[in-house]
Amino acid sequence: MHDNSMEIRSSVSRQLRRRRLELGLSLTEVARRAETSAATLSRYEHDWIRFETHTLRKLAVALGCELSIELRPRTRRRSTVRNTREACARLKRLFWDHPLNEADFKTHPVWVVERVLEYGALDDIHALRDTMGRKSFLKAVAAAGRVSPRTRNFWCQILEMEGMSCTKKFSRNTAWNS
Repeated sequence: MHDNSMEIRSSVSRQLRRRRLELGLSLTEVARRAETSAATLSRYEHDWIRFETHTLRKLAVALGCELSIELRPRTRRRSTVRNTREACARLKRLFWDHPLNEADFKTHPVWVVERVLEYGALDDIHALRDTMGRKSFLKAVAAAGRVSPRTRNFWCQILEMEGMSCTKKFSRNTAWNS
């Protein structure tokens, strides 16, 4: 999964500094105009990670700019798994106690899903979902009972957003239960 928050911070920081220098203003002068401190502006110009919209708006006005914030959907890499055979090859490392085979996806889908949810990476989950189909995958997730409470709670929230409910209770006794 690609996190572009660092790119956004760098972009905002560069834009603030570039505009201030274009106008030939000091940190102190811009900070005075924006009714903030020179230290705050300096942090904002040097990849600060906790931008406040209110402060950014004041800095934009002080620099003679408009503040524009937009949300764009993330683009996700598509899974390279095209069939069950490829999914078996990709996920076999998660099945150390039983050799995963293509039939397991049909005969034991909940077991396959439980193992991938518990031990797999995000790309493994995407590959499994693409292999099983979204609806079958979510149905198996809803039926999963042998996962840690942390995994269970996470997927119960995902299912709730999908308009589904978890159908199984915890059956795994782990240290997280305490």
